[in-house]
Amino acid sequence: MQNLPPKCPYCKKRLVEVLENDYNTYVFDPASATYREHEWKGEIEIFCPYCDAELYDVFPDGVCNYVKRRRNYEEMEELELP
Repeated sequence: MQNLPPKCPYCKKRLVEVLENDYNTYVFDPASATYREHEWKGEIEIFCPYCDAELYDVFPDGVCNYVKRRRNYEEMEELELP
Protein backbone atom coordinates (compact mmCIF):
# COMPACT_ATOMS: atom_id res chain seq x y z
CA MET A 1 0.00 0.00 0.00
CA GLN A 2 1.28 3.42 -0.92
CA ASN A 3 2.00 5.93 1.83
CA LEU A 4 -0.22 8.94 1.26
CA PRO A 5 -0.76 12.01 3.40
CA PRO A 6 -4.00 12.20 5.38
CA LYS A 7 -7.06 13.93 3.99
CA CYS A 8 -8.57 17.10 5.40
CA PRO A 9 -11.69 16.01 7.32
CA TYR A 10 -13.59 19.01 5.92
CA CYS A 11 -12.72 19.42 2.22
CA LYS A 12 -11.42 15.82 1.80
CA LYS A 13 -8.32 16.92 -0.15
CA ARG A 14 -5.00 15.20 0.51
CA LEU A 15 -2.86 17.30 2.84
CA VAL A 16 0.23 17.43 0.64
CA GLU A 17 0.91 20.82 2.27
CA VAL A 18 -0.13 22.05 5.70
CA LEU A 19 0.02 25.55 7.15
CA GLU A 20 1.53 25.71 10.63
CA ASN A 21 2.15 28.86 12.63
CA ASP A 22 4.24 28.46 15.76
CA TYR A 23 4.03 31.24 18.34
CA ASN A 24 6.67 31.37 21.08
CA THR A 25 6.94 33.47 24.21
CA TYR A 26 10.20 35.24 25.04
CA VAL A 27 11.21 36.97 28.27
CA PHE A 28 13.78 39.74 28.48
CA ASP A 29 16.82 38.88 30.58
CA PRO A 30 18.33 42.12 31.94
CA ALA A 31 21.59 40.41 32.96
CA SER A 32 22.45 39.46 29.38
CA ALA A 33 20.32 42.13 27.67
CA THR A 34 18.78 39.44 25.47
CA TYR A 35 15.47 37.66 25.13
CA ARG A 36 15.30 34.07 26.29
CA GLU A 37 12.66 31.56 25.38
CA HIS A 38 10.08 31.18 28.13
CA GLU A 39 9.48 27.66 29.42
CA TRP A 40 5.87 27.97 28.23
CA LYS A 41 6.32 27.29 24.53
CA GLY A 42 3.30 29.15 23.21
CA GLU A 43 0.67 28.22 20.68
CA ILE A 44 0.59 26.36 17.38
CA GLU A 45 -2.02 26.89 14.68
CA ILE A 46 -2.44 24.16 12.06
CA PHE A 47 -4.61 24.80 9.00
CA CYS A 48 -5.64 23.17 5.72
CA PRO A 49 -4.26 25.30 2.84
CA TYR A 50 -7.35 24.55 0.73
CA CYS A 51 -10.25 25.34 3.08
CA ASP A 52 -8.54 26.95 6.14
CA ALA A 53 -9.97 24.33 8.50
CA GLU A 54 -8.14 23.81 11.80
CA LEU A 55 -6.35 20.46 11.82
CA TYR A 56 -5.57 19.88 15.49
CA ASP A 57 -7.33 16.50 15.43
CA VAL A 58 -5.30 15.31 12.44
CA PHE A 59 -1.99 16.51 13.90
CA PRO A 60 -2.38 16.40 17.72
CA ASP A 61 1.41 16.35 18.21
CA GLY A 62 2.15 18.95 15.54
CA VAL A 63 2.90 18.50 11.85
CA CYS A 64 6.61 17.76 12.30
CA ASN A 65 5.75 14.92 14.72
CA TYR A 66 3.16 13.31 12.44
CA VAL A 67 3.55 9.57 12.02
CA LYS A 68 1.05 7.58 10.02
CA ARG A 69 -0.33 5.10 12.49
CA ARG A 70 -1.92 1.78 11.78
CA ARG A 71 -5.30 3.08 12.87
CA ASN A 72 -4.98 6.62 11.66
CA TYR A 73 -7.24 9.59 11.24
CA GLU A 74 -8.37 8.62 7.73
CA GLU A 75 -10.22 5.64 9.10
CA MET A 76 -12.48 8.12 10.87
CA GLU A 77 -12.96 10.47 7.91
CA GLU A 78 -16.40 9.11 7.20
CA LEU A 79 -17.65 10.59 10.46
CA GLU A 80 -19.79 13.65 9.94
CA LEU A 81 -18.10 16.82 11.03
CA PRO A 82 -19.73 20.19 11.61
